[in-house]
Amino acid sequence: MCLFPLLMHSQSKIDSLKTLLQKEQVDSLKVFTAIDLSRQIHREAHQIDEEYKYANEAIDIALGINDTLLYARALDNLGLLRRFHQEYAEALVMHAKAFNLIKDKPVKPIYKMIIGNNAGVAGRYNQQYDRAIAFYMETLKIAEAEEDIKNIAISSNGIGNALGHIAGREEESLKYYKRSLKAEKERGNSLGIAMNLLSIGDHYTDKGNFDEARKHLDQLMKINRERNDKYGLAITHQFYGKNYFKEGKDLKKASFYFQNALERFTEMGDKHKEAELLYSLGEIQTEQNQPKKAKVSFLNSLALAEALRHHGLIMNNSYKLSQIYEEENNASQALDYVKQAKIYEDSIKFTDQQVEIAALVRKYDLEKKENFIQLLEKDKALQQTLLKNQEQKLERRRIFIFLLALIIVAIVVIGIMQYRIMQTRRKTTMLVQEEEKKKMNAIYERNLAQAEILSTRLQINPHFLFNSLNAIKYLIQSEQNQKASKYLIVFSRYTRMVLETSKKHTVPLPEELQLARYYLTLESNRFEKDFTYQINDYDEHKLEKAKVPPLLLQPFIENAIWHGLLPSKKEEKILRIDISSEEKLIRIVIDDNGVGRKKVVSNPREQKHSSMGMKITQDRIALYNDSHSSKLFYKVIDKKDENDQPTGTRVILEITNFNKKSYKKEDFLNLK
Repeated sequence: MCLFPLLMHSQSKIDSLKTLLQKEQVDSLKVFTAIDLSRQIHREAHQIDEEYKYANEAIDIALGINDTLLYARALDNLGLLRRFHQEYAEALVMHAKAFNLIKDKPVKPIYKMIIGNNAGVAGRYNQQYDRAIAFYMETLKIAEAEEDIKNIAISSNGIGNALGHIAGREEESLKYYKRSLKAEKERGNSLGIAMNLLSIGDHYTDKGNFDEARKHLDQLMKINRERNDKYGLAITHQFYGKNYFKEGKDLKKASFYFQNALERFTEMGDKHKEAELLYSLGEIQTEQNQPKKAKVSFLNSLALAEALRHHGLIMNNSYKLSQIYEEENNASQALDYVKQAKIYEDSIKFTDQQVEIAALVRKYDLEKKENFIQLLEKDKALQQTLLKNQEQKLERRRIFIFLLALIIVAIVVIGIMQYRIMQTRRKTTMLVQEEEKKKMNAIYERNLAQAEILSTRLQINPHFLFNSLNAIKYLIQSEQNQKASKYLIVFSRYTRMVLETSKKHTVPLPEELQLARYYLTLESNRFEKDFTYQINDYDEHKLEKAKVPPLLLQPFIENAIWHGLLPSKKEEKILRIDISSEEKLIRIVIDDNGVGRKKVVSNPREQKHSSMGMKITQDRIALYNDSHSSKLFYKVIDKKDENDQPTGTRVILEITNFNKKSYKKEDFLNLK
């Protein structure tokens, strides 16, 4: 497959983000754009200096506008980039500062949990396990208060991993692994279940309980086979090998599993794992008194480690080879490898020191920048005070002139007003009669509009309500009471919200988006793993003034699920909702990777239901546009690949207070 179009696409995305950053006038949006740009460069171009440049620009802008949450998110982004490049000490500084900035502030708990867990990971990778546990614990408390199962699982797993590296606290880690495993099972996350089974199995291996470890590895193997997870199967074989090697009873089995894992990672092109496994095979061959085979394994591992610049593996392989050459009475070679191992051992220590020094310098620079900003703010406040005193003196002089002019103007205005009053009285009777007539017509039209909206709303809801009640009934009958309870809570909130809006002609856009979120939650639970959905973060305050008809988005979402995603044979079915806002325009994009609109619906009743739902939606939009100054438009795009095969459907819906449109009027076609 040619990579040139992919590279061109990623470069064009980077260039477009750079252009957007230059043109953006709103500082808060510039922060988000700079963060997105740094991440895109990391994903596609891997230009470290460029990544850090834009990440630091986001920090400077956020610091300048004195927005604590934005500043914390910008710091967290730089921390992630540092961590991706294995600069764990500096990553920890960024994440820790970001978390401490917002932990006591009234911001959304999700940001505290994300940044807190990131700080825990950085602390763990930097081998500061006590600090890592402290961050994970604070995050776990927030997750428990919010009943956020996902973050309960993440924090618990992180605590278990950190405790496993602290002498005397290994048994404590098992409790947290099991808690994380339980949470992942509750949310049906097979990848999370697999990760915790791996951690628990490795814990039992390290404790010498090899049979118990293999029970968990057996479960892990079953899950990875069901998931057809190539990486998961490879890592499972590696940990089977570790288990048998540590047990020391069946080195042939250990060698078999390491060899199997090596073949799998080689097929995937994972050079780091190849180097690790060759080293492990060399250790087994040494135990089996096969020095020639061991030497080949260590040499191959060393060659890969040198290509990867993996100093730790270079050091370990060099020590092993020096021992082999010493046993062969090849003192010269043995000495060369000992020297090489020592050089890399010293290099690792020196690199660690350099990283710590760099982290301290950057921390100092950041604090100096913060102090400089505060100093500028104080100086600015002093200048404003002096200017204010001068303005007060000038103001007193202006007041006298203003009062004199006001008296003259008042005399003139009174004369003009008297004349106009005489003129106005003559027209009052005719105007009152005309306005009364218009008012009666307006009241009649508004009542008619509300009646039509209520009627259409009643046509949309029953089908979905019936299916949801059936889903709850099924969960209860199958004794999935906890899941039924959660489903029922979301269903009751959705129903209550629909009933509360039944008397409203329009609702604020954030309310409509919340209704859509409830609907998606109910449908995704009902169809379990048939599809996933994502709704991007948006600023509720910016969307609050936008009013839309209630349940406007549901027919579009329902079409995407029922006629796009569910018939699809794809392994990963995703529905995305992206909300963006500009000064005079709000755009909502509903995007799915399903079968597209051209696929014939096999069930005529479903086709009829879909057509009726969209006909009602079109009528509601037309009715809304006729009775409001703001306007609604939508367009449906059939996505296709390079072979002109459908790859899904995208619905673009725009809300504007003006007649400006991003598309020609004839582009806004009816859905089929």
